[in-house]
Amino acid sequence: SDMGSTEQLDQGSTDTLANGCRADSEAAKRLAKRLYNLEGFKRCDVARQLGKNNEFSKLVAEEYLSFFDFTGLTLDKALRTFLKAFPLMGETQERERVLIHFSRRYCQCNPEESTSEDGIHTLTCALMLLNTDLHGHWWYLISPALLSPPPLSTPCDITTRAVPGDFA
Repeated sequence: SDMGSTEQLDQGSTDTLANGCRADSEAAKRLAKRLYNLEGFKRCDVARQLGKNNEFSKLVAEEYLSFFDFTGLTLDKALRTFLKAFPLMGETQERERVLIHFSRRYCQCNPEESTSEDGIHTLTCALMLLNTDLHGHWWYLISPALLSPPPLSTPCDITTRAVPGDFA
């Protein structure tokens, strides 16, 4: 299913949204449910929708994330659970928007967590970067002459620079 300039909300419905410009809570719930259940959508469509930068897509993302219960999970386990649902693809800013939605939901599910939402987001991004450093082989694509990967940053280095005070 193509998620171009207009999107059908229900199969057979004439209710459409012009590129997600109208913030409609009920339509967002319907679309989020269809995305979660992959009804008329592919797994790769999920990140594309959640990464859009408009009010409707933010509502859809909030509704989509409500299908996940991260209560009591460590951040890495919650992130793995979330990313099993779809591949995180797109431009950097689109992926970051998806991770912001994830971080918000993680905090909602774990209110006793002393780290702020910004701190959780920073840790989430650090986990993603470390995973890429560990498993990604992109540096060989850039230059075959590079025989070793870039140096790994530690989570402490990344997080203490980004959100001082949360990780003291």
